[in-house]
Amino acid sequence: MTAKAGRPKQDDPNQESARQSLIDAAKICFSEKGFDNVSTRKIAKEANVDAAMIRYYFGSKAGLFEAVMQDTLAPVIAQFQQDLTPDAQLNPLRLMQTYYRMIAATPMLPKLILHVLGQKDNPQTFAILISVFDNILRCSESWIKAFEQQGHLNPNLNTDFIRLSFMSLMVFPLLAPEYVQKQLGVEIRERWLMGLAEHNQTLLEQGLFNFPNNQSDDNEEGGSL
Repeated sequence: MTAKAGRPKQDDPNQESARQSLIDAAKICFSEKGFDNVSTRKIAKEANVDAAMIRYYFGSKAGLFEAVMQDTLAPVIAQFQQDLTPDAQLNPLRLMQTYYRMIAATPMLPKLILHVLGQKDNPQTFAILISVFDNILRCSESWIKAFEQQGHLNPNLNTDFIRLSFMSLMVFPLLAPEYVQKQLGVEIRERWLMGLAEHNQTLLEQGLFNFPNNQSDDNEEGGSL
């Protein structure tokens, strides 16, 4: 039987290349224009692939969006999984570097994600992102527990707050309004982001402030009634 027109054969060496080209093109198009403002025809044109291949590989535009999210976040998920293997030497810096390299490659991605999560006007894309981030949050919870089990967490701190603080350090600079980013000198470039990762690592290891012991004691007494 002859293969349908436009549909690649199973042994076609260009099949995976075409699929990845669509993902790469969609990643750029979605990041620059948002999900709703990009047609499948536009994505296919940018990928130099027949538009029918989007339905073949992904089922729909929403399916392509899901593949984009999974492909983009795959390095972060892989780093979580690597850190959670038995006898892994845990190091927050590796995860931050992996995350920031991903962002440097797709600098508009955080705001695209924020837009989709905030609008909720497209239930398909919203559900896709919720599923993806539920997975990341589960990984982060297991990751923090692994640090706790290895004795790397300050026992005086709440583990839920530790996870919140760590995620905030990583994510806030990328989601802050443009005016705030400019005032704080935020640059979505790999070199700057690697410097931020190093800073965050030092901050996590050594803390931000250094108060004399007597000042800390005075604060505790002042808070007592």
